[in-house]
Amino acid sequence: MAFLYKPGVWSVGKDGSTAADLDTLLAGWLGATTPVSVFDLSGIPKAVLDDLVGAILRILYDAVFWGRRKPEGGRRRPLLIVLEEAHVYLGTQAKNRASSAARQIAKEGRKYGVGLMLVSQRPSELDSTILSQCGTTVAMRLTNEGDRSHVRSCSSDSLEGLFAMLPILRTGEALIVGESVNLPVRAMIDLPPKERRPDSEDPKVIADKDEMGNRKPRVGWTEPLEVEDYKPVVQAWRTQKP
Repeated sequence: MAFLYKPGVWSVGKDGSTAADLDTLLAGWLGATTPVSVFDLSGIPKAVLDDLVGAILRILYDAVFWGRRKPEGGRRRPLLIVLEEAHVYLGTQAKNRASSAARQIAKEGRKYGVGLMLVSQRPSELDSTILSQCGTTVAMRLTNEGDRSHVRSCSSDSLEGLFAMLPILRTGEALIVGESVNLPVRAMIDLPPKERRPDSEDPKVIADKDEMGNRKPRVGWTEPLEVEDYKPVVQAWRTQKP
């Protein structure tokens, strides 16, 4: 909780002043030298996650909205906000600060230069109001009927046959429908280079074999470990450095 109780240069003094203002915060978030800023909130307690996401969205949207005619505003430098695992805080019955801020951006943000991208493995758990405002849908393989019907509801009835292919799509294959493409597209998404590829591959169930045909040791669920030592596991858990 140190980010709440000890905010550093943003701590409020006895006279109400702070060593740094919101312009310093925005410069670090939006004015970085790289085109993408990543907010890693994976270690944030669930009790404050909704409020924290809502606060970040409100700061970003309000700043770009009110400064939309400035050189750094949304009209001249459009901003795209990507929400990963969106179903965690944008559920159908959610009435928290995160969902409230996301609804406002989805409904009004486009004309002020603020876009919203939702990424989720369970589209049926997303707020239908927010999902209906998304102009483009990129749907990968979905086997659950509830998820498929939720995705179909966001497109025209003439594409129902296209979305019937969702359960049989290959890994990395997607259906792209909406404003970003002239016609509905069934596409194979290229994998990023290994140095930038996320650590999301399936675990090794069966041990790989080397060039000589021998199984590699200590790889795969089928291979027994000679010495089981869980001390490194606990150390990685406590330091949160896998």
